[in-house]
This record gives sequence, C-alpha cells and structure tokens, in this order.
Amino acid sequence: MFKSHEELHGRASELKSCFYCSSPLPASTGEHIFNASWGGSHQTKRLICDNCNAEFGKSIDTSFKIYTDIVMNAYSFKGKRLKAIPPIQLEGNYFLDAGGKPKLKKPLVQKETQADGLIRANISFNSPEEGKKWVKGSGAESAESLFGRPLKQEEKDELLKRIREASYQSEYLQAQDASANLDLRSQYRSAAHTVLKCLGFFLPEWVCDDQTKQVRHFARYNESDWLLFAVDPEQHLSLADEVVRLLGLGVKHNSVEIYWCSYLRMVIGVVTILNRVKRSVVIAKDYSGPDKILYVFEDTHSSGQPPRAISVEMNSEKFSLPIIGIQYFASPTRIDHFFQNDFLSFVNTYYPIDCLINELITTIKEVNKTSVEVDGNLLDKYREAFIDFFTNLSKVSKQTIDLDKLLAKMSDYGFATLADKFIGKNCNDIDFNSSISKIFESLMNEFTQGYFL
Repeated sequence: MFKSHEELHGRASELKSCFYCSSPLPASTGEHIFNASWGGSHQTKRLICDNCNAEFGKSIDTSFKIYTDIVMNAYSFKGKRLKAIPPIQLEGNYFLDAGGKPKLKKPLVQKETQADGLIRANISFNSPEEGKKWVKGSGAESAESLFGRPLKQEEKDELLKRIREASYQSEYLQAQDASANLDLRSQYRSAAHTVLKCLGFFLPEWVCDDQTKQVRHFARYNESDWLLFAVDPEQHLSLADEVVRLLGLGVKHNSVEIYWCSYLRMVIGVVTILNRVKRSVVIAKDYSGPDKILYVFEDTHSSGQPPRAISVEMNSEKFSLPIIGIQYFASPTRIDHFFQNDFLSFVNTYYPIDCLINELITTIKEVNKTSVEVDGNLLDKYREAFIDFFTNLSKVSKQTIDLDKLLAKMSDYGFATLADKFIGKNCNDIDFNSSISKIFESLMNEFTQGYFL
C-alpha cells in the first residue's frame, strides 16, 4: 500500500520570512501551530510575523471556541490560556459545570406566604456548603433577604439542620435547545491557516510555493469566496484514524492530514480539532505528482513539545481507490442546513455521551488506583461502572434498557472470560485495556442499534 513512510522533523528554521507578508523572521512573539484555545501548546517564532499572528488571534482562530468549550467541558480539561474548565451557559436557572454537571447559577428560591403570615419556602443549592453560606450570609442572596429581616439563631440552626439532612438529588444532563451563529468564513480561514503552519513547520518549500498563494491570501487577507476552499471530504484512507486507534489519543489532541491527490489534481488539508470537529480546505489545485499523505498531530497536555509528523507515499498499484474524495457545498440553503444540523448533533448527541464517557473513564481510573492487579473485585467494579454508564445513557437518551440483555451481551463479548485471561496481571496491561475497550465499543454499537431496549 505504501511506497515509503517516514517520521519528519521540524524544518521551520529554513523559513527566513513570513509566508504571508514576507516580513523577516524570527518573530518576537511565538505562534502556536495548533491554536492555544484548542489546547495547543507548542509555539515557534519561525513561521509568521508578529503582525500576521496578531490578526489571526483577534477573532479568526477563536471562531471554533463554541465547539472547543463544549469538548473541554465534557472531558474536564482546559487549554493553555484558559484559567478554568469552560462552563456551558444555559438559558434559565442552570449552567453546566465541568463534565456536563447541571448547577444553579444562584440558589433557587420558591416561596409562598401562607394565610397565617408564615413563609413556606423550597430552596435548592448546588451543595451543603452553598446552603450554609446562604443561611449565614447577608445581602441580596441570603436567607435574610428571603425573610425580609435578620434571623434568630434558633431559626438559623433549624435551617442548617434541614440542609445537613437534605438528600442529594442527581440530575442527568438532558438535550438542550441550541442555536449558534457559526462564522464559517473565519472557521475555514483558521483551518487553512493551521494547515499552512503545518506545511511551514515540516515542508517549508510547499508553504512558499506559488500553488499555495491563493489559499494564503484567503487565510490572511480574506480574499476570494470561502466556498472555493471549503469541501466535504470522504477519506478512503486516514492515517489519523489509525494513529488514534493505536495510541488512544482520544479528544485530547489536534491533527492535520494533508493529501496530495493526483486523481483530484488537488492538495487537500483536513483539520481535526480535539478529535471532534473537522474542517477540510483546498490548499492547491493543478497538482501533478505522487499520491501521498502528511499526518501531523499534537497533544493538549501543555508539554510544549513540537507536533509529530508522519509522511507516506502511496503505491497506486496496491491501493486502487483515490486516497480522498471531495464535494463542494452547493447552495446557501444546503450549507446552512448542513452546518446547523452538524452543530445540533454535536450539542445534543455527542456532548452528553462524551460527558458520560469521561465519567466512566474517571471511575475506571479510580478503581485502578485501589486495585493494581486484575482480580475479581476489580472486575466487579468494572461491571458496575459499565452498568451505571448504560443506565445513565438510557436516561439521557430517554430510553429504557433491559439490564438482563446488557449483562448477556457483556458476557457474549468476553467480559465473563476476563478473569481466566488476566487475573494477576497489572490493570494497565495493554492487552487487558484493549479487551475492555473492545467490549465497550461492541456494547455501544449494540446500544445504538436498540438491542438493549
């Protein structure tokens, strides 16, 4: 399938001037390869000048923030520049804290004055600590404000007792009404900019070639119609999918795949942000040459390490399909429909599922801390975690699952034989984790097909 493959090393130092405006390099401020708001951490002063960098930072690169905030919230992590995991603001009384946990924006007070003049109140808090603060505090958001007078000590004691004795009620994340003004022109300019930076970092001769002049002017100076560059790809071969599967990168990485395709006579760049959002752009036309792929990826762990790159050249005799197919977006009505539906699916389907997957991952990590070796107790806790996940998933999706069917399928897919294979082995054993992942993927497939109903 491949004529050759190799891991490339950075060559940005070969660029002596900004590939947009030809200002001399190095710059005085660093430019992220993958934007900091996406979790990118590596910076270099060897690609573009300070002025061009500042222009992208003003609004273009933040056009994806509506997506990246949701992913970072679901998986409870933040980018380099964020001070905290981004909350998701909702209309009404609630917002979604890290992991999609519904929380009140402020204590929710429902009060009723009865015929005898006494006030009957139902009060909701995010935590007992918040309730205690409300009782002991003063001002607009306090018990004194509700009752319209200072409270006697016995009244405070009674309220604090009720707060201590109150039971915690867990609320499951439900699908939310969502709408957004998507700045698609800026998103595709940002995607093109990211592809060009990857080319500049690993293949500087390409980013300065006349073939990329049009997309450079689009990205930097907003020239031309963005629809000339925006395409919907069909990737017949994706190095990204393979690397993600092998390395388990998950959402905490960003990547770019660049396809040199003789069949299309084009160079196409596919940007994937946090393994959830894709934008594909035409980088060059009238290409003639070998079919090849450059795959570039960087994690979001603030390591500051440069992205890694793998380059492969295709053997067309052994891989007869074109490596990528594309279609342009046809009309304003279809464009709006496509991207709005994509955003709604992102918010109402992937976000709540991602929140639950992150909760499952966190639970398994905690279990692994208490049981280093695989034993019956560890497997029982894994089983409970799987059951909790699919039970909560059924509530989010407003379905009812049959637990007997779930347990039967867990057994069919190999959960029952894990003890025979792995008892005594370390819980971080690659084969053990691979088996757990395969069981989970199989169960998710069964759930989506409605088998557990």
